[in-house]
Amino acid sequence: MEMEEIKQKVLEDVDPSTRDEARAKRRKRRTRTLIEFGAIVVVILLLFQFIWGFAGVSGVSMYPTLHDKDVVLYDRVSGHYAAGDVVIVQRPDGETFVKRIVAVPGDTINIEGGVLYVNGKSLTYDCTLGATYSEGSEITYPLTLGDKEYFVLGDNRENSEDSRSFGAVTPDAIKGRLLLRFGVVK
Repeated sequence: MEMEEIKQKVLEDVDPSTRDEARAKRRKRRTRTLIEFGAIVVVILLLFQFIWGFAGVSGVSMYPTLHDKDVVLYDRVSGHYAAGDVVIVQRPDGETFVKRIVAVPGDTINIEGGVLYVNGKSLTYDCTLGATYSEGSEITYPLTLGDKEYFVLGDNRENSEDSRSFGAVTPDAIKGRLLLRFGVVK
């Protein structure tokens, strides 16, 4: 300690007004630190309420891209989605899915012989697994999407509940686009 600091400590010990002044300064510092901490917490909460969100992956429908029990961080505000984007979709019953957009408004989808066709061209992604079948679906193909409809599929095509079963989704049902994946250590 410097000589000035030692003098100040001695003064605080013997002089009540100096001691009260030091206590007031410490109280002020603590209050300021608490306010700053509270402001940081509020900003973080607002970011996660309006800008970002977390979702859990349940099941293997997005395997090999995502695994069961992975947690994903998504962007809530982009609003513009393209084919290939991995998005979080919330159905009217409240259930949340993580799926890949394979067709956007105006596209025509057809599923024949285990192959997905978008606008007449077969569509495959390196990350997809299995063939794309439409058995058990009440959807009639070819299907042309409306101007506010997206067709979403899981990457594990033979083991996914997606637009083949619940139909195209609207932008209101899309909660956001995947930003990061946090894998679960097994």
